[in-house]
Amino acid sequence: MKKRYFSPSIECEEMEPAAMVCMSGTVDRESIENEGNEDLSREAALGPFTAMCIGLLLMVLTACGADDQVLGLSSAAAQTADAQLVSTIGDRLELLGSEDLDAQSSPTRSALDADGGFDHWLVTDKISISDGTLTYVYRPREGSVSGASCSFEGKPASGFGSGGKFYAFYPADAVVSWSGASVTTMVYAEQDYTENREGSGVMGPYMVAKAVSDGEAGAHFTFGHVCSVIDVDLSAFDGGEVESVALYANSQISLAGRVQYDFGSGKITVSGNDGVGYSYSSQSEVVRVSAVNTVQPIVRFYVLPVKQERGLTVTVRTADGKYYTKSSDTALGTAAAGEYVTSQSGITGGTLCKPYYKKYNFGTKASARLQNWLAMIPGNVKFNHLSLPGTHDAATSSGTAGSMSVAKCQEFSISEQLERGCRALDLRPGFDQEDLTIYHGVTSTGVTLQSALNDVKSFLADNPTETVFVLIHEEDTRLIGIGSGPHQTTWATRVWNCLNGFTDCIARYGWKGNLNPCRGKMVVIFRDNYTDGEGNSDLGCGKVGWGSSFNDKSIMTGNGSTTANGTLRYQDEYDTDDASIKLQNLTTMLKDHIAANETNANYLFVNNTNIASGLSSVAGLAGKVNSAVLSSAVFTAHTGRFGVMMTDFLFSPDQKGDQMFELIHCQNYKYVYKGRSRSVSAIGTDTGLTISADEAADEAPIFSRNSAYH
Repeated sequence: MKKRYFSPSIECEEMEPAAMVCMSGTVDRESIENEGNEDLSREAALGPFTAMCIGLLLMVLTACGADDQVLGLSSAAAQTADAQLVSTIGDRLELLGSEDLDAQSSPTRSALDADGGFDHWLVTDKISISDGTLTYVYRPREGSVSGASCSFEGKPASGFGSGGKFYAFYPADAVVSWSGASVTTMVYAEQDYTENREGSGVMGPYMVAKAVSDGEAGAHFTFGHVCSVIDVDLSAFDGGEVESVALYANSQISLAGRVQYDFGSGKITVSGNDGVGYSYSSQSEVVRVSAVNTVQPIVRFYVLPVKQERGLTVTVRTADGKYYTKSSDTALGTAAAGEYVTSQSGITGGTLCKPYYKKYNFGTKASARLQNWLAMIPGNVKFNHLSLPGTHDAATSSGTAGSMSVAKCQEFSISEQLERGCRALDLRPGFDQEDLTIYHGVTSTGVTLQSALNDVKSFLADNPTETVFVLIHEEDTRLIGIGSGPHQTTWATRVWNCLNGFTDCIARYGWKGNLNPCRGKMVVIFRDNYTDGEGNSDLGCGKVGWGSSFNDKSIMTGNGSTTANGTLRYQDEYDTDDASIKLQNLTTMLKDHIAANETNANYLFVNNTNIASGLSSVAGLAGKVNSAVLSSAVFTAHTGRFGVMMTDFLFSPDQKGDQMFELIHCQNYKYVYKGRSRSVSAIGTDTGLTISADEAADEAPIFSRNSAYH
């Protein structure tokens, strides 16, 4: 990814030997990073300044393209005395008390001292320094580091005008651009363990400094913090190999985003979501650290200096696909903004605070919750751009009548499905059942709609980061050929009365908005009408005609209004026992409809995997279909959304339902962090799919530094 280190409008001029300048005004960051690992023995042999000049020249040759002009070094310039850029680390972070999330843990091995300060530099650190016109990257000088003090690789003293102003930012790798005394940086929603850990030389506590040079002696910088630091200590975690860890802001206030810091005013501005759906200006209330190495079990996060009154939720994903989530409601950020950050703007609902340090000790006792995977998905993702693993005929794990070898489509109860990670349910209450018992065909499941929704509500109350899509359909094969009639009015009224008891748990029209308003709630759509008998009430649910597969169906409001609230397209072709035919239908839906409408944020897709034939075992057919999907490159290589996938025997190993869950829910990480699903509005009117030109040109993994899904 290319980053601008100074204004592209600046023309080349004769610079001092250490200046890293190209005609294009652009320096390749990767070249800078690779340049830093020079052989120290060579430096010792040549002398530090000579070695530095050679290294910088090599770096310039590497960084500039074929059309860039590399400035030569004059002999006079090469002999100029080397200036010192001396630095210390000044203010301290607000030190918040460590918190045990149901486990005792060993103290953090951290570069933060007892007063909450970042107490020493490392020779691998990189500092971005600007004189307000051009920007340079420096490392601590070998042998000069003494705790929090060091001198940096200098440029010749003649490069410092007496009384000139200089500005510095750490870490250099977070800098997006400079403009005069203003630096633009990123606090990334997707961070990387190998970068965030101490000694990586890539990332570290975000700090700024300004200085006035004193001519021949160079300049002195005192750094202060602009971002908060959070550690998650996994020393007591025994749930398996850790793959990634995420923080979720319970108040849904941003933890990450683009930041502009003005050195003159000390003002920090976090860019607002300005209509560009998924870009560097996007904010996120979720920050995730990937590629965790549990040999050193401290996972470090860098977050915005914003008060989090309702605390944070920590989620750990293990290599075997399990999620452990624990929440703390302890407020973070109690002190007023400090010396280096005096004011802020652009954080909706958030209040600036002095940057703080907080440590959570994370264990695996009974309060751990499994499969809270949506806690790792940023809340400005459109709901209908999620890939949701669902269960076809969800309530059929047991039954009270009929042949369950035919009617049984799931091995686990609704509660167990939700705990394991299912986020979409196909519920079918019978047409003539006063208690709305759920059926599969003519077979009763013994589960009522009321009890099923109670299970959903209870789960969401315990897991407020999650959401559940509920699709309700009138069921009983005895209705075939009857058509409409009085029974439908009776059924609709009963269903309305049932749903009316869950209004506090329904995300109104959730399918057309973002994930955040749906968290802790269910999103409900009916394949049939429902009404209070008067047609004048609306519970925030939708209704849609089913009919033929692949056709657009307007999602209407539930009170009988003709107002469309989005479009649903589904695939539900089931009348076959041939897995290859079903795979063809699934593929048609994915390629010709889902992928073809990727830029249309109004579509909600439902892709059913079930098939049936006579009295054959559903389990056997499910295994064939699931195997076909898992071996299809159309699905395994797809980088977009899957939509809602209703599957038979989800999670059941014998039918490869466990692998189906992994395939579907992991698509969110491949897709969301790929850069194609963000939106800026709660009830979106934008598509949420625009990618800014510079990101598209760089083929950047948008909103993240790390594009890999682990």
